[in-house]
Amino acid sequence: MFEIVPASWYAPVFFNMVLLLTGMKCTLLRKTNKGVFLFLLFFVIVLFGTRPLTFVYFGDTEVYAAMYQLIGSTSLAELNWDKDWLFDLLMYLFNQLGLSVHTFFLFVASVYVGCSAWACKRLFGSSAYLAFLFVVGSFSFYGYGVNGIRNGMAAALTLLTFSYLKTNRWIALILSFVIIPIHGSMLLPVCAAWLSLFYKNTKFYLYCWLFSIFLSVSIGGVALETYFASLNMVDDERFSSYLLNKNFSDQFSSIGFRWDFLLYSVMPIWLGWYVVIKRKIYNDQYLLLLHTYLLSNAFWIMLIRASFSNRFAYLSWFMYPIVLAYPLLILPVWRCNRRKIVIILMAHYLFTYLMWIIGKL
Repeated sequence: MFEIVPASWYAPVFFNMVLLLTGMKCTLLRKTNKGVFLFLLFFVIVLFGTRPLTFVYFGDTEVYAAMYQLIGSTSLAELNWDKDWLFDLLMYLFNQLGLSVHTFFLFVASVYVGCSAWACKRLFGSSAYLAFLFVVGSFSFYGYGVNGIRNGMAAALTLLTFSYLKTNRWIALILSFVIIPIHGSMLLPVCAAWLSLFYKNTKFYLYCWLFSIFLSVSIGGVALETYFASLNMVDDERFSSYLLNKNFSDQFSSIGFRWDFLLYSVMPIWLGWYVVIKRKIYNDQYLLLLHTYLLSNAFWIMLIRASFSNRFAYLSWFMYPIVLAYPLLILPVWRCNRRKIVIILMAHYLFTYLMWIIGKL
C-alpha cells in the first residue's frame, strides 16, 4: 500500500489542510461546498488508511498491525469473545480473506470518517460540510483516527446512532448493539443517550455535572477511582489499570485535577445553558445531544486525576464538536449568527492547531 507522504508529514498535512479549509469556509459561509465536503471526506479516509506502520508518529498503529498479523494464526474459536469481540472478528475476517493490514486500516478509517460525515449530514442537512469541519477540527479527531482507532470507530458509530434516536429507534437500537462489542467503553454515552431520550430535564443534567465537580474536588482521586474500578462497568482489565496504576502517569501531560481541560469541556455546556435555560430554546435533538454530553463528561470529571484520563474524556469529547455546532447551525440563537459561527469555528480549530504545535515542541 502506498503512502501519500512520508510518515513525518502526515500530521502537518492534515492540520494545515484543515486550517486552510476552515479559513476558506469562514469567508464563504453560505455556500454548501458539496464538492469540497466530498474531497475532505475521501482525502482524510485515504490519509488515515494508508499511514505507515510506525509507533513514532501513529501510536498504537504498530500494535494493531502486530495484532493483525498474529490473528492470522488464530482460529475463530480462539478469539476473545468476552470483550470487544466484533472488532477482533472484523480483523480476523479481513486477515482470512488475505487482505493486507492497510486494507483493514482503510476500512476502519472509512467507518470512522464516513460515519462522522453521515451523522453530520443527518443532523445538519445543508450545513453538513460546516458541521464536518467542526468534527475534523476537534481536539481528538486526528488522534483517534491514527492511534486509538477502535475507540474512534465505535465513537463515530455512536454519533450516527444519535442521529437516528429521534427518527428511527430500531436503527438506533441495532447500532447500539453493534457499538458495544467494538469498544465497551461506549456503553456509557450510549446508555446516557437512551436515558436522555426519555428524561429531558436539562437542569437535572446540569446539576449532575456540577455535582461531579464537587465530588472530584472534595473526595476525588484514589477514592473515586477505586470505587469505579470495583464496579466493573466495563469488563476490561485496561479500565481498572488506567484508574489504579499510577505507573502510567507519565503518559499524560500532568496528573491532578485538570482545570485546563475542564475549561475546554465547559464551552458546549455554557452554550447549552445559554440556549436552553437563558433563551428557553427547546429542540429535542439538541437536548438529547447536550444531556448525553453532560452525563458522559461528568463521569470523566470524577476520574479526572486518573492515568490516561484523556481516554475517559474522549467518552464525551467525541461529541464535543456536534454539541457545539448544533445550536449555532440549526437553532435561532443570535441575530448576527453568521459572525458568531465564524468566531467560534475559528476559535474551536485554532485551539486544536495550537495544541498540535505545542505537542511538537
